[in-house]
Amino acid sequence: MRYSNSATTSSRFEPRTLLISVLLLSLSLTSFKPSIALIVLVVSTTFNIKKIGAFKAFLPVVLSYLALSTIFGGIQKFPTFVSLISLSLFLTDVNVEELISALTFFKIPPKFAYSIAVSVRFFQNVLRDFEDLRHLKRFEGFGHLELLKRLTNLVVLKAIAMAESMESRGIKLNRGVRILRRPKKMDIVLLLISFSVFILSFDAGTGI
Repeated sequence: MRYSNSATTSSRFEPRTLLISVLLLSLSLTSFKPSIALIVLVVSTTFNIKKIGAFKAFLPVVLSYLALSTIFGGIQKFPTFVSLISLSLFLTDVNVEELISALTFFKIPPKFAYSIAVSVRFFQNVLRDFEDLRHLKRFEGFGHLELLKRLTNLVVLKAIAMAESMESRGIKLNRGVRILRRPKKMDIVLLLISFSVFILSFDAGTGI
């Protein structure tokens, strides 16, 4: 096991505390209380304020859910749905090798940890492609449907490429050395807030 205090490609958050924090916040949402959902949304956006633009990639899904829940019912769960998506902002700049190390630290089987890391890397690539196309859209002036079409083509092509070569991004399976970092103050603050929200979600009072 190797501890590293800094790295040019390291995650913004220490992956072990991040995994625990995201798990606690996710479990908090199972209360389906709008007040808890709002708190989770505030926490995820506050700690990822520079990544808030990535949330635009989910707008079609969010708007579709809003329309369907309005028509068929379930609108009361809409805040929870939005908050759950907002937690994905924590994955936008996670270093996948550090993520593998964090998962194996928690005794997750290496093959399963590797599969999760590949999925996260693919998610990050899709968001980057979306941002690139969004900037290109402003320059070329094509519509939203064309943006969605181009993004879909890129997603399919990259999915095929990653399926053909699972080692294409330099991720090592069964790596002998774990890359771990000591949590910083920001990591501890995030963990404490997440734990507090989790405890708050068990409040006997009804949600607002």
